[in-house]
Order: sequence, then structure tokens, then C-alpha cells
Amino acid sequence: MENMITVLITFYNPGKYIIDAVNSIFNQTYSDWRILLVDDASTDNSTDLIQSYLQDSRVTLIRHSINQGHAKSLNTGLQQMNTPFFVQLDADDWFYPNTLETLMREAVQQPEDVAVLSGNMKVCWEDAFGNATQSYMMKGRSFSDPYDFIQANTSVWPRCYRTSILKEIGGWPTDVPYEGRYVEDMSILFRLIVDYRFHWIDELMLYHRRHETNNTNDKNEIAITLRCIIEETLKSWGDIYKPIFHYDSGYLSLAGLQPNSAKH
Repeated sequence: MENMITVLITFYNPGKYIIDAVNSIFNQTYSDWRILLVDDASTDNSTDLIQSYLQDSRVTLIRHSINQGHAKSLNTGLQQMNTPFFVQLDADDWFYPNTLETLMREAVQQPEDVAVLSGNMKVCWEDAFGNATQSYMMKGRSFSDPYDFIQANTSVWPRCYRTSILKEIGGWPTDVPYEGRYVEDMSILFRLIVDYRFHWIDELMLYHRRHETNNTNDKNEIAITLRCIIEETLKSWGDIYKPIFHYDSGYLSLAGLQPNSAKH
């Protein structure tokens, strides 16, 4: 399974977190990987911190001259992708040592209509000093159809994509609020779940940090983007249902689907 998977890391001012992310890939039990780093015009010293890793021929760094946001940075990486599979890793998260080996073992056994592989993740809140204050494990699951997925109010993690499918659909949408800077995972997953399948592996793969500089803290921007994506997705699925939203701890989620009377 030589040169089968690339780890795509897009980042903007991640600071020292990026060391843990990149180091976790170098410590994988599976070694035939590539790393593609997309620096979205960082102004901190993050690229200086990973200079030693850049000496490895398996690592490529691309720099944006101006900040473009998450979705556009991911599309920059997708354009350069030349392995059958790639897995997205945020610069402040890291992989467990057997993550890539597990993904590749499963990926090569899946039929061509499986677009995404994922597993489970540990979520850990950290204070300003990097000390863990609380944590829990989020388990993924399988989905029976698009409506099962959209009502689950969840993403999948880590997101290991079949490269050819992502290129076929044109990558991440940017014609959404904030041009894809928020919940870019849901916008691409909603598109994929219509024609392709997701494969869940019941193993712990990802360590996800929650801290004061996470984009996840931008609740208003996330709500605006997610509301738009869900409404447009349901229309594209035939406009059979309209969404019912509610807020939980300041975060927007889908409470249910109501039949669209105009369609009956």
C-alpha cells in the first residue's frame, strides 16, 4: 500500500499546536504517508516551528499570500492531491499512532461508492496553559440514508476521503456564508451522502482539542452558515421537508423535519 494516503492540514496561526499534529503523523505505525500543509497566510511563527519536518521529502508546504478561509484552503490542497485517499487533520488536533494503518486497512477493502471513512474521537477541553480540564469520547456511527445523517446533528471524524470523488464533485463549496470558513465539513458531507456511502470504524483515531481560539467558539457565524447549508440541502433533495431548528447551549441544531405542505 505504497503512497496511498495524504494527511491534509490547513492552518492559520495555530502556534505550537501544529507540532503535535505533524509529530503524530511521523509517529504512525503506517509509514507510507504524505503530508500536505496549506498555510492560509499565517502571521505567527507556526511555519518556523515545523521547519525540521519540511526536510522530509514526504512533506509539502503551500502558502497562501492572503487569508482565504478553511474551505478554500482545503480546495488548494485537493488540487495538489495525488494519492487515492486523504485524511483531514486540524492543526490543533492529533492522530493516535495506529490511525493511518487502521484507515488504510479498511479503505482498500471498501467498494468504490464509499467516499468517507471515519472512526471515534476523544474531545478534550484545555485551559490557556494547555492543561486538560475535562474530556469525553465521541463515538461515530453508520447512517442508513441522507435524512438519517442530516437529523443526526453530527459530523464524522477523522474524515478520510476518496480523492477521486472529492475532485469529481469539485471539492468544498464556497458559495455559502463566510465562503466556507465555518462548518465546511457539513457542507461537503451533505453533498456526498446523496450518492455515496460513509464507512464507520469503531476505533479511537482522533484527539480533538477544545480551547479558547477554536472556530467552534464562533457560535453566531456557525449558526448562520449551518442554517443556510441545511435549508439549501433540503431544497436540493427535493424540497420534501422544511427544517425545524433549535438552540442548545448557544449552538444551532436540527430539531426535526416537517413535511413541506406545498409539496403535498
